[in-house]
Amino acid sequence: MADFRENVDKLNVRGIIMSAMMTAFGLVVALSWKDAINALVARIIPSGSGSSLLGQFITATAVTLLVVVLATTVLRINRRLERQWERMSEQMSEQIDRVTDLFDRD
Repeated sequence: MADFRENVDKLNVRGIIMSAMMTAFGLVVALSWKDAINALVARIIPSGSGSSLLGQFITATAVTLLVVVLATTVLRINRRLERQWERMSEQMSEQIDRVTDLFDRD
């Protein structure tokens, strides 16, 4: 049974499921913003020959830049959280070792 739990922990199934769910939520949000962004660009760039294509490129560029900034921010936050988690794990491990040593003395 312990081997099974270790394998599950290694796979990080919960993390994978949470990641998939967050990705799905992100897709829903992106699709809902698509029309709003297109309408904004259409209002900024007047309709005419070729302006539709230009508007699509402007929209794609703006969304790409926004996603890059957001992804970079999320990755930085994740790195900070991982470092904090490692420090907390080390501290807990040290405390467990101290308690174990106390019980081993008796």
